[in-house]
Amino acid sequence: MWKTEWFTFYSLHYLRKEYDMFVLALISGFHECLSTPTDHLKSYMLTEMGADAFLPDITPSASPQPLLPLLAPSPLTPFTNSTIPKLSGLCMLNFTSTQNLMTMTSIDCWAAFAPLLENVICCPQLHATLVILVGQLSKETGVLALNRTLAKPCLSDIEQVLEGQGAGENLIQVCSIHPSNLTEASCPVKDVDEFENTVNLSELLASCEKIDPVKECCDQVCQGAISDAATRLALKASDPLSMDGPHVLPEHSTRVNDCKTVVLRWLASKLDPYHAKEILRGLTSCNVNKGEYT
Repeated sequence: MWKTEWFTFYSLHYLRKEYDMFVLALISGFHECLSTPTDHLKSYMLTEMGADAFLPDITPSASPQPLLPLLAPSPLTPFTNSTIPKLSGLCMLNFTSTQNLMTMTSIDCWAAFAPLLENVICCPQLHATLVILVGQLSKETGVLALNRTLAKPCLSDIEQVLEGQGAGENLIQVCSIHPSNLTEASCPVKDVDEFENTVNLSELLASCEKIDPVKECCDQVCQGAISDAATRLALKASDPLSMDGPHVLPEHSTRVNDCKTVVLRWLASKLDPYHAKEILRGLTSCNVNKGEYT
Protein backbone atom coordinates (compact mmCIF):
# COMPACT_ATOMS: atom_id res chain seq x y z
CA MET A 1 0.00 0.00 0.00
CA TRP A 2 2.71 2.44 0.95
CA LYS A 3 4.59 1.64 -2.26
CA THR A 4 1.57 2.66 -4.29
CA GLU A 5 1.20 5.99 -2.42
CA TRP A 6 4.90 6.72 -2.74
CA PHE A 7 4.83 5.97 -6.48
CA THR A 8 1.78 8.20 -6.95
CA PHE A 9 3.41 11.10 -5.04
CA TYR A 10 6.67 10.77 -6.96
CA SER A 11 4.84 10.62 -10.29
CA LEU A 12 2.83 13.75 -9.55
CA HIS A 13 5.95 15.62 -8.41
CA TYR A 14 7.82 14.56 -11.55
CA LEU A 15 4.96 15.57 -13.82
CA ARG A 16 4.70 18.97 -12.11
CA LYS A 17 8.42 19.56 -12.61
CA GLU A 18 8.22 18.54 -16.24
CA TYR A 19 5.21 20.80 -16.72
CA ASP A 20 7.06 23.79 -15.27
CA MET A 21 10.05 23.17 -17.54
CA PHE A 22 7.75 22.85 -20.54
CA VAL A 23 6.05 26.16 -19.81
CA LEU A 24 9.41 27.86 -19.31
CA ALA A 25 10.72 26.45 -22.58
CA LEU A 26 7.56 27.55 -24.36
CA ILE A 27 7.89 31.12 -23.10
CA SER A 28 11.58 31.16 -23.96
CA GLY A 29 10.89 29.90 -27.43
CA PHE A 30 8.20 32.51 -27.94
CA HIS A 31 10.67 35.22 -26.90
CA GLU A 32 13.27 33.80 -29.28
CA CYS A 33 10.78 34.04 -32.12
CA LEU A 34 10.19 37.72 -31.43
CA SER A 35 13.87 38.57 -30.95
CA THR A 36 16.20 39.69 -33.69
CA PRO A 37 19.66 38.23 -34.35
CA THR A 38 21.15 41.39 -32.86
CA ASP A 39 19.28 40.78 -29.61
CA HIS A 40 20.64 37.23 -29.54
CA LEU A 41 24.18 38.55 -29.89
CA LYS A 42 23.69 41.13 -27.12
CA SER A 43 22.24 38.52 -24.81
CA TYR A 44 25.15 36.21 -25.46
CA MET A 45 27.72 38.94 -24.91
CA LEU A 46 26.15 40.04 -21.62
CA THR A 47 26.05 36.46 -20.41
CA GLU A 48 29.64 35.75 -21.34
CA MET A 49 31.09 39.05 -20.14
CA GLY A 50 29.79 38.79 -16.59
CA ALA A 51 29.59 41.48 -13.92
CA ASP A 52 33.29 42.35 -14.00
CA ALA A 53 32.94 43.81 -17.48
CA PHE A 54 31.10 46.83 -16.11
CA LEU A 55 33.91 47.83 -13.74
CA PRO A 56 36.54 50.35 -14.91
CA ASP A 57 39.66 48.87 -16.43
CA ILE A 58 42.41 49.67 -13.94
CA THR A 59 45.96 48.79 -14.74
CA PRO A 60 48.40 48.05 -11.89
CA SER A 61 50.51 51.10 -12.76
CA ALA A 62 47.64 53.58 -12.96
CA SER A 63 45.80 55.24 -10.11
CA PRO A 64 42.08 54.45 -9.97
CA GLN A 65 39.83 57.24 -11.19
CA PRO A 66 36.75 58.12 -9.12
CA LEU A 67 33.39 57.40 -10.69
CA LEU A 68 32.12 60.97 -10.38
CA PRO A 69 30.19 63.09 -12.88
CA LEU A 70 31.66 66.33 -14.14
CA LEU A 71 30.98 69.15 -11.68
CA ALA A 72 29.91 72.64 -12.65
CA PRO A 73 32.28 75.47 -11.68
CA SER A 74 31.69 77.17 -8.36
CA PRO A 75 29.44 80.24 -8.52
CA LEU A 76 32.04 82.07 -6.40
CA THR A 77 34.85 81.54 -8.89
CA PRO A 78 35.55 85.29 -9.28
CA PHE A 79 36.19 85.53 -5.53
CA THR A 80 38.15 82.34 -4.99
CA ASN A 81 40.58 82.94 -7.86
CA SER A 82 42.46 85.67 -6.02
CA THR A 83 45.45 87.47 -7.42
CA ILE A 84 48.47 88.29 -5.26
CA PRO A 85 48.23 91.94 -4.15
CA LYS A 86 51.23 94.25 -4.27
CA LEU A 87 51.55 95.41 -0.68
CA SER A 88 53.67 98.26 0.60
CA GLY A 89 55.38 96.25 3.32
CA LEU A 90 54.84 99.13 5.75
CA CYS A 91 51.38 98.35 7.08
CA MET A 92 50.98 96.55 10.41
CA LEU A 93 47.35 95.50 9.86
CA ASN A 94 46.82 91.75 10.14
CA PHE A 95 45.00 90.68 6.98
CA THR A 96 45.49 86.99 7.78
CA SER A 97 43.41 86.95 10.97
CA THR A 98 40.65 88.87 9.19
CA GLN A 99 40.77 86.92 5.94
CA ASN A 100 37.08 85.96 6.05
CA LEU A 101 36.14 89.58 6.68
CA MET A 102 38.21 90.76 3.72
CA THR A 103 36.62 88.13 1.49
CA MET A 104 33.14 89.20 2.54
CA THR A 105 34.00 92.82 1.83
CA SER A 106 35.34 91.99 -1.62
CA ILE A 107 32.09 90.15 -2.39
CA ASP A 108 29.95 93.05 -1.15
CA CYS A 109 32.06 95.38 -3.29
CA TRP A 110 32.28 93.15 -6.35
CA ALA A 111 33.21 95.18 -9.40
CA ALA A 112 29.93 94.57 -11.23
CA PHE A 113 27.71 95.87 -8.40
CA ALA A 114 29.82 98.28 -6.33
CA PRO A 115 28.77 101.43 -8.25
CA LEU A 116 25.09 100.46 -8.01
CA LEU A 117 24.91 99.55 -4.31
CA GLU A 118 27.79 101.55 -2.89
CA ASN A 119 25.86 103.37 -0.16
CA VAL A 120 23.70 100.40 0.80
CA ILE A 121 26.10 97.44 0.83
CA CYS A 122 29.66 98.13 -0.31
CA CYS A 123 30.65 101.31 1.53
CA PRO A 124 29.06 100.38 4.89
CA GLN A 125 30.87 97.05 4.74
CA LEU A 126 34.15 98.75 3.82
CA HIS A 127 33.84 101.26 6.68
CA ALA A 128 33.11 98.40 9.09
CA THR A 129 36.16 96.55 7.80
CA LEU A 130 38.42 99.55 8.51
CA VAL A 131 37.06 99.82 12.05
CA ILE A 132 37.60 96.12 12.72
CA LEU A 133 41.11 96.04 11.26
CA VAL A 134 42.30 98.91 13.47
CA GLY A 135 40.39 97.56 16.46
CA GLN A 136 41.98 94.13 16.16
CA LEU A 137 45.42 95.71 15.80
CA SER A 138 44.92 97.68 19.02
CA LYS A 139 45.08 94.42 20.97
CA GLU A 140 48.77 94.28 20.03
CA THR A 141 49.69 97.97 19.96
CA GLY A 142 47.47 99.37 22.74
CA VAL A 143 46.44 102.20 20.41
CA LEU A 144 43.02 102.63 18.79
CA ALA A 145 44.34 104.44 15.72
CA LEU A 146 47.12 104.37 13.14
CA ASN A 147 49.60 107.19 12.97
CA ARG A 148 49.41 109.49 9.98
CA THR A 149 52.60 108.09 8.46
CA LEU A 150 51.25 104.55 8.17
CA ALA A 151 47.63 105.42 7.39
CA LYS A 152 48.23 106.09 3.70
CA PRO A 153 50.17 102.88 2.85
CA CYS A 154 47.73 100.82 4.93
CA LEU A 155 44.78 102.26 3.06
CA SER A 156 46.50 101.40 -0.21
CA ASP A 157 47.19 97.85 1.00
CA ILE A 158 43.55 97.37 1.98
CA GLU A 159 42.46 98.44 -1.48
CA GLN A 160 45.00 96.13 -3.12
CA VAL A 161 43.84 93.12 -1.08
CA LEU A 162 40.19 93.75 -1.90
CA GLU A 163 40.82 94.28 -5.61
CA GLY A 164 42.88 91.09 -5.67
CA GLN A 165 39.79 89.21 -4.47
CA GLY A 166 37.45 90.64 -7.09
CA ALA A 167 36.33 93.95 -5.61
CA GLY A 168 35.87 96.99 -7.81
CA GLU A 169 38.64 99.46 -8.48
CA ASN A 170 38.96 102.84 -6.77
CA LEU A 171 36.82 101.81 -3.80
CA ILE A 172 38.58 104.37 -1.63
CA GLN A 173 37.37 107.15 -3.91
CA VAL A 174 33.94 105.62 -4.43
CA CYS A 175 33.31 105.41 -0.67
CA SER A 176 35.02 108.75 0.12
CA ILE A 177 37.59 107.20 2.44
CA HIS A 178 40.74 109.08 3.41
CA PRO A 179 43.84 108.13 5.44
CA SER A 180 42.34 110.07 8.36
CA ASN A 181 39.68 107.35 8.56
CA LEU A 182 42.39 105.10 10.01
CA THR A 183 43.73 107.67 12.49
CA GLU A 184 42.14 109.26 15.55
CA ALA A 185 41.40 112.40 13.45
CA SER A 186 40.29 115.11 15.90
CA CYS A 187 39.48 112.77 18.79
CA PRO A 188 41.83 113.55 21.71
CA VAL A 189 41.95 109.95 22.99
CA LYS A 190 43.49 106.99 21.18
CA ASP A 191 45.36 105.01 23.85
CA VAL A 192 43.46 101.98 25.11
CA ASP A 193 44.36 102.64 28.75
CA GLU A 194 43.17 106.24 28.63
CA PHE A 195 40.04 105.18 26.78
CA GLU A 196 39.13 102.57 29.40
CA ASN A 197 39.74 105.05 32.23
CA THR A 198 37.41 107.59 30.63
CA VAL A 199 34.46 105.57 29.36
CA ASN A 200 31.83 103.58 31.24
CA LEU A 201 32.97 100.22 29.87
CA SER A 202 30.32 98.02 31.50
CA GLU A 203 27.49 100.15 30.14
CA LEU A 204 29.03 100.27 26.67
CA LEU A 205 29.53 96.51 26.47
CA ALA A 206 26.12 95.71 27.93
CA SER A 207 24.43 97.99 25.39
CA CYS A 208 26.37 96.96 22.29
CA GLU A 209 27.71 93.44 22.79
CA LYS A 210 24.49 92.07 21.32
CA ILE A 211 21.86 94.09 19.50
CA ASP A 212 18.60 93.48 17.68
CA PRO A 213 18.89 95.55 14.48
CA VAL A 214 15.15 96.26 14.36
CA LYS A 215 14.83 97.28 18.00
CA GLU A 216 18.10 99.20 17.93
CA CYS A 217 16.87 101.50 15.16
CA CYS A 218 13.90 102.42 17.36
CA ASP A 219 15.31 102.34 20.89
CA GLN A 220 18.89 103.38 20.02
CA VAL A 221 20.30 101.74 23.14
CA CYS A 222 23.72 100.97 21.66
CA GLN A 223 23.82 104.20 19.67
CA GLY A 224 23.10 106.15 22.85
CA ALA A 225 25.91 104.38 24.71
CA ILE A 226 28.33 105.09 21.85
CA SER A 227 27.35 108.77 21.77
CA ASP A 228 27.80 109.04 25.53
CA ALA A 229 31.24 107.42 25.37
CA ALA A 230 32.29 109.59 22.42
CA THR A 231 31.16 112.74 24.23
CA ARG A 232 33.25 111.78 27.27
CA LEU A 233 36.28 111.35 25.03
CA ALA A 234 35.67 114.63 23.21
CA LEU A 235 35.48 116.51 26.50
CA LYS A 236 39.09 115.56 27.20
CA ALA A 237 40.16 118.27 24.74
CA SER A 238 37.45 120.83 25.42
CA ASP A 239 36.46 123.34 28.04
CA PRO A 240 33.25 121.98 29.61
CA LEU A 241 32.10 125.52 30.36
CA SER A 242 32.14 126.51 26.69
CA MET A 243 30.24 123.53 25.30
CA ASP A 244 27.06 125.57 24.89
CA GLY A 245 28.71 128.34 22.90
CA PRO A 246 27.52 128.60 19.28
CA HIS A 247 31.04 129.14 17.94
CA VAL A 248 32.47 125.86 19.25
CA LEU A 249 29.46 123.67 18.52
CA PRO A 250 30.47 122.59 14.97
CA GLU A 251 34.01 121.77 16.07
CA HIS A 252 32.74 119.83 19.06
CA SER A 253 30.27 117.92 16.88
CA THR A 254 33.06 116.89 14.50
CA ARG A 255 35.21 115.79 17.42
CA VAL A 256 32.38 113.69 18.86
CA ASN A 257 31.88 111.99 15.48
CA ASP A 258 35.59 111.20 15.26
CA CYS A 259 35.50 109.82 18.79
CA LYS A 260 32.57 107.59 17.84
CA THR A 261 34.90 105.84 15.41
CA VAL A 262 37.40 105.31 18.22
CA VAL A 263 34.62 103.86 20.39
CA LEU A 264 33.62 101.47 17.61
CA ARG A 265 37.23 100.32 17.25
CA TRP A 266 37.39 99.53 20.95
CA LEU A 267 34.16 97.53 20.65
CA ALA A 268 35.60 95.67 17.65
CA SER A 269 38.67 94.76 19.72
CA LYS A 270 36.44 93.07 22.30
CA LEU A 271 34.53 90.97 19.76
CA ASP A 272 35.54 88.49 17.10
CA PRO A 273 35.63 90.01 13.59
CA TYR A 274 32.40 88.37 12.42
CA HIS A 275 30.43 89.44 15.50
CA ALA A 276 31.87 92.94 15.28
CA LYS A 277 30.87 93.15 11.63
CA GLU A 278 27.28 92.19 12.48
CA ILE A 279 27.08 94.89 15.16
CA LEU A 280 28.56 97.58 12.93
CA ARG A 281 26.37 96.71 9.96
CA GLY A 282 23.31 96.73 12.21
CA LEU A 283 24.16 100.23 13.42
CA THR A 284 24.84 101.41 9.88
CA SER A 285 21.48 100.07 8.72
CA CYS A 286 19.76 102.44 11.12
CA ASN A 287 21.59 105.38 9.57
CA VAL A 288 20.80 104.18 6.04
CA ASN A 289 17.12 103.84 6.90
CA LYS A 290 17.11 107.38 8.29
CA GLY A 291 18.93 108.66 5.21
CA GLU A 292 21.92 109.79 7.28
CA TYR A 293 24.56 107.58 5.68
CA THR A 294 26.63 109.19 2.95
